[in-house]
Amino acid sequence: MKILSGFLLLIFTFSCANHWSYEGAFGPQHWGRLEENKFCKIGYNQSPIDVKGEFKDEELKFSYSESAVEKESQQHNLQIEFDNKDFVLRAKKKYFIRHIEFHHPSEHLVSGAPHSLELQIYHKSEDEQWLVLAIFLEVGQENPEFNRLTKFLLNKQVDGKLNLSKIVKTNDKLFFYDGSFTTPPCKEGVKWYITKTPLQISKEQMNQIIKLAIFAKTNARPTQEFHPEKY
Repeated sequence: MKILSGFLLLIFTFSCANHWSYEGAFGPQHWGRLEENKFCKIGYNQSPIDVKGEFKDEELKFSYSESAVEKESQQHNLQIEFDNKDFVLRAKKKYFIRHIEFHHPSEHLVSGAPHSLELQIYHKSEDEQWLVLAIFLEVGQENPEFNRLTKFLLNKQVDGKLNLSKIVKTNDKLFFYDGSFTTPPCKEGVKWYITKTPLQISKEQMNQIIKLAIFAKTNARPTQEFHPEKY
């Protein structure tokens, strides 16, 4: 029996190392079972969170323009990779765009309420620090600036061009906190900026993004305990 138990544990460990999910035996509550994913379980500054604090004017300067992009399929979603030309400036440090991805419903909540979709823009500095800008999306009027993005998703070609300066509201109020990646290995030290004002897109645009860029019924990690004492 002990041999069988050990064998099953070995199979489970190997499976977890190569597979994780948003539900079932490999869901978020089990991500931290492996040593390499230990922060998913023991981390102190984990993401996402339920935002209950004040959105403020933060000193972020955006340098977004038309960039070459490439689609790359991940396990649970489609990432759009950027050519590292565009960046945001924070405290004189440049964080270059690495990729964008979508989560449905939103991973971050605001006073306990989710949004329909969350666009996350991942940036990385030359000294390996990460900064993520999260933008909420809701169904409303058609957003012409999103047509180019949805057309790129619909196109069978892997390469294309996008201009995030046409999408991001660079003057919106933001909520800042130190967190983590929202997927294994849940590495911490990630600077998160959450925009206050959701962007409106049409129902068709919303459905296209969910269908083409998200490969699961839901790909939102549950909110984690927030420790706001240092803010």
